[in-house]
Amino acid sequence: MTAATDELIEAARAVTIADAAERLGLAFARRGQEHPQPCPACGGRDRFSFNTAKNNWVCRGAGAGGGDAIGMAAHVRGLDTSRRAEFLEACSIAAGLPVPDDAERESEADRAARLARIAARRRANAEEAARRERDASDFREKERARARGIYSHAEPLGTSDLPYGRFYLKNRCGGFPPVPPDERTWLRVAPEVTYWHGKDERGDPVALHCGPAMIAAFIASRRAPAADAACGSGGAAWLADARSGLPPLAEGYDVIGCHITWIDLDNPPKFRPLITDPETGEILPTKKMRGSKKGGLIPIAGDPAARRWLGGEGIENVAALGRAEGWRGDTFYFAAGDLGNLAGPADPASRFAHPTLTRPDKNGVERPVMVAGPVPRADQGPEDAMAVPEHVDELILLADGDSEPVFTAAAMVRAKARHARPGRLIPVVWPVPGTDFAELLAGKGEQAE
Repeated sequence: MTAATDELIEAARAVTIADAAERLGLAFARRGQEHPQPCPACGGRDRFSFNTAKNNWVCRGAGAGGGDAIGMAAHVRGLDTSRRAEFLEACSIAAGLPVPDDAERESEADRAARLARIAARRRANAEEAARRERDASDFREKERARARGIYSHAEPLGTSDLPYGRFYLKNRCGGFPPVPPDERTWLRVAPEVTYWHGKDERGDPVALHCGPAMIAAFIASRRAPAADAACGSGGAAWLADARSGLPPLAEGYDVIGCHITWIDLDNPPKFRPLITDPETGEILPTKKMRGSKKGGLIPIAGDPAARRWLGGEGIENVAALGRAEGWRGDTFYFAAGDLGNLAGPADPASRFAHPTLTRPDKNGVERPVMVAGPVPRADQGPEDAMAVPEHVDELILLADGDSEPVFTAAAMVRAKARHARPGRLIPVVWPVPGTDFAELLAGKGEQAE
């Protein structure tokens, strides 16, 4: 590459997610740091989002994401960064600069000046990356502490005097997990959980809603990097608190985050409240995650030491199947939170063109939407997606039938490959196309109390 090309790359690496999002024409919420929206590449309602505080982006449909503007530009515009021309195009989009002409000849003086600028930019990029990582680490620690507080102050869903969680799961998926002999269940419920969105003119968080919610924990093995990272510099100072209130079956696991589902039993068919942005009228998601998720999972019922595991993206679908098969005592039921955490990142070389979906390129020409492929990325670590312990010899994965089928199918094949081990059975179970297991089985449970 020429010095001019190197300069473009370094300029693109210095671009923040916020600046790149503006250049890409992505939608910014009037308030807050999280900006969910339909994915420009694969659609959906809110599967794509970027966070200006964390300086990252994610597409739950494609299982893609990261903390660099180049990757976000490539995903949004359907570019393959493993190909030089498309990588440079992504850099050009992120930086707002043209791709230099490789045939352009430079004088020695110009070349020396450019190399000096590149070296200075690289140093500045390294310093800025270190600062962002420190800020992100502090932000994560605060979020994890809040998540542990929310979970530890909630009550066991199965035995609480608060009926909201039981009613919600009965209405959504036909039933809720059985109460074990010690009466301590994984899922919890709280009467009043505040929904924060955006900031006011003083910079203070704005409460848009406060009401009952189902609370679930994200847990990770204490031996996994996700759990180690969650401990932070405080380490053992919060381990006892993180485990307090968890069922005894949680030995060996720590809380790294929580999942919140707000409940409105008077608002079928989802039985979740309608929460809107007061300035834009945008309908906001009624599920949120606090703390960390990647590398962890949501326990729903059973013992993680079980040799048979059954799980999928969401709590409701897994609970529907769990109830349908009688909550088997030899099974651990779990949710991953989203498709990306279930399947992990894809090998860029395995991506392929969607057979029907297209989108216009910068010149207005319709191009096929690119799909994250079925092959797991080779260099991924334990934190890139949820982990399945070696002792598990049967892993049943539930697909979501009301998500885009091609993206979902590729992700499920990738999940099978990622979690494959010698002798391990990994069947993928699909519902009727266009629906999900919770919808199919909601009417087959007992009537709500």
